[in-house]
Amino acid sequence: MRAFWVSHFHWDREWYRTFEAFRARLVDAVDALLELCAADPGYRFLLDGQAVAVEDYLAVRPQHEARLRALVEAGRVTIGPWYVQPDSLLPSGESHVRNLLEGRRTGDAFGGASRIGYTPDSFGHPAQLPQILVGFGLRAFVYWRGHGDELAVLPPEYDWQAPDGSAVLACHLRKGYFNAASDARSDAGETAAAISARAVELAALTRSDAILLLNGIDHAPPEPRAEELAQRVARAAGFSVRRALLEDFVAAVEASAAARPTHRGELVGARAAPLLFGVWSTRTWIKLANRAAECELLAWAEPWAALGAAVGAAHERPALRAAWRALLANHAHDSICGCSRDEVHEQMRGRFDAARELAGETARRSLERVAGLTTLRRGSWGDDFDLAVFNPSPHPRTDRVRFSIDPHPFAIPAARPQDAMHPAMLRGALEGSYEADGAPVRVTPAGEPGRLCLVPDRATPDLELVVRDVPALGWKRVRVRHVSRAQERDVAEVAPGGAQAQIAADGVRLAARSDGSVDLEIGGRRYAGLFAVEDLGDRGDSYDFDPVGESDAAVRSVRAVREESASGIARLRIERVLSVPAQLADGRRARSAERCDLHLDTEFCVARDVPRVDVDVRLTNSARDHRLRLLFPFGADVARFEAASTLDVAVRAPGALPDAGWVQRAPATFAHQGWIHAAGLTVVAPGLPEAEVIAAPGGAVLALTLVRGVGYLSRPDLATRPMLAGPGTTVPGAQCPGELRARLALFAGLDPAAALDAEWGLRAVEAGPASNALWPEGVSLCEVSPRELLLSALKPAEGDDAIVVRVLNPTSNPLDAEVKLALPFEHARFVRLDESRIGEDPARNGGTLRFSVAPHALRSLRVELRPAS
Repeated sequence: MRAFWVSHFHWDREWYRTFEAFRARLVDAVDALLELCAADPGYRFLLDGQAVAVEDYLAVRPQHEARLRALVEAGRVTIGPWYVQPDSLLPSGESHVRNLLEGRRTGDAFGGASRIGYTPDSFGHPAQLPQILVGFGLRAFVYWRGHGDELAVLPPEYDWQAPDGSAVLACHLRKGYFNAASDARSDAGETAAAISARAVELAALTRSDAILLLNGIDHAPPEPRAEELAQRVARAAGFSVRRALLEDFVAAVEASAAARPTHRGELVGARAAPLLFGVWSTRTWIKLANRAAECELLAWAEPWAALGAAVGAAHERPALRAAWRALLANHAHDSICGCSRDEVHEQMRGRFDAARELAGETARRSLERVAGLTTLRRGSWGDDFDLAVFNPSPHPRTDRVRFSIDPHPFAIPAARPQDAMHPAMLRGALEGSYEADGAPVRVTPAGEPGRLCLVPDRATPDLELVVRDVPALGWKRVRVRHVSRAQERDVAEVAPGGAQAQIAADGVRLAARSDGSVDLEIGGRRYAGLFAVEDLGDRGDSYDFDPVGESDAAVRSVRAVREESASGIARLRIERVLSVPAQLADGRRARSAERCDLHLDTEFCVARDVPRVDVDVRLTNSARDHRLRLLFPFGADVARFEAASTLDVAVRAPGALPDAGWVQRAPATFAHQGWIHAAGLTVVAPGLPEAEVIAAPGGAVLALTLVRGVGYLSRPDLATRPMLAGPGTTVPGAQCPGELRARLALFAGLDPAAALDAEWGLRAVEAGPASNALWPEGVSLCEVSPRELLLSALKPAEGDDAIVVRVLNPTSNPLDAEVKLALPFEHARFVRLDESRIGEDPARNGGTLRFSVAPHALRSLRVELRPAS
């Protein structure tokens, strides 16, 4: 038996201490590592699989760059392949791709990134992770958490196969990533005896004649006695023990003659290690902020930076990289999962804001340049102007779009002061109205706080309209003009359940009920009582939900306001005041008799020619120790349902997994990536990743967690998890007081492309003269068919002026893809996710590329554009 002794530490950048507090210790640890490597030529070290640790260290110790680089180049210290060790289930699949791209870029620039997919502590893993790892040429996946009952039959080393058939060598850390942990203050003999006992246990499980001993743990300095301890363990266990790196262990497993079984499916069990399922709903504001930033980058900034540069706009790679790096810093599992101290999560807000705002402004600059605004992007500064309405989807769309009249700058030197002020700012939103191509437009005062205005209480207007037949990844020009007559609209405050408390458009009808829920008619079916609420007590912590009692949410009052306008857009706003227990009672076994009010507003919008309901949800939370969920009764039994998963569509069943003998009980909840479909209805809920489909006597019910409030980082007394998951620190911020906003959508049928359309929307900017436009309106830049294929990414290629187009087949059938590009190009090559070339080129007929996409597979094209003449 061969044992591979790998010295390492696991370094959470932030968790129960802040980033800077942990970095201070990281500096000490790496200083000590450099000293050990200088004194001991055989010392080797795994720097936790994330390249950002090098950047964090060198920001404080730049004088040590050459020493550390020499160790990486010599193969004595390994960094990457990740930029930041991520949670596997909460970020999107494309975020994982950007994480690995940035990790490789950073690592290779510093002497070489590891080719081992080391993910020691993430809370579960999606079924498509092997496809992502294979797409970067990674040799193996080394991990700890996630196994369910398959662990009873799988050896520690096996082949993990993704739904598309790609497979990676998986190496499970049966005794954790700390199975040979030690403390330099402990007795070497006692430490070696404990490690050798674990080594014997591991040897009994392996079929490859190789075991991995990981000498390290969270935030611990390198063990200076590594050679001595390795020799003591060798003598005690009777094994060959060699100081090594993960690459050496993986090579031994690969060379083994033992047959490896194959496992298929996600790793979301807790048979051997707690999975900490409750992190899917902890601090939901984090999940919502993350999804908003991902949408800005993936749907808008990357595609339009790539296409804009192709037609003559500025290259935006530095802006995109800066935005991604800010966002990826929040993807570490203790960060995005919400299970850190309050200061950590408050510091995350700035990174989310930076990523979202930089991506949004980068996209806006590209859109305005494409639509004909010149370098300074100055608009018309008048009441009549042209809008350019952009479509990020790879198919034509008719949809609702909102444009904010928010001129910049607002003060320009002028002979008359009023000439320096946009007329909409002087007039406000409620004087007169607007038309678009002669049709009415819904006008509403700007709602966001801080919006620029000159006269208090005279907000600038937002314009809302339906734009038809916007081309795939293209734009359409709409002429807007202000008219003096007031807009025609019917606004009424009505009692819920009354005859007027309803809105309708093109076969979609929505009616309020007396409890504030709604009935929906769509796709020829009726769904009753949608958006009802459930509120349970929660005696858990930031890692796990621990229920207390039955649902207790009394409806104190309901107010409904209906608005219909000549634009064809109708809205129904329902304002509810809910009474719930204020907190847990003393002893934490029941909820308090004291109650408090929660304010829950749901605003529903339907529009002509848009077969969907869009919903804005706003909760003002003042209760503690509770979980509030939105309920969607299907009115029918559901044996199977579909949900968006990481780069795929998963088919699931209601209820929890069998969990006999697990160290943590399995919940009935699951994590999704944006939407759930059952009984003919799709509920789109980006940023609310925790869901449950409940089998009930009157039909199945979908429950979406809107907020879960707790006051402790970890507690030892949970019924749902019989151990601590971290320090028992108090975290008042995890009670999630204050306002929470989310956007949902509902439509009939199963259509993943429509779910993305609902999330991405359309976007309008002011257009310049047609002669200045870099791309003509009405012409698609890129179109993908059939509709079942999803556009997973459209981005600038790494390192040059090419673009990358990636499609996903989430179905169980092979599809023949057709990608039509209007841009002139020289070549189109198949590439891996790391953008290295593979295989033969796709078939080409002019600007049309044709190729097959296997079930559940990604196919990436690198398109080399023809230089502009």
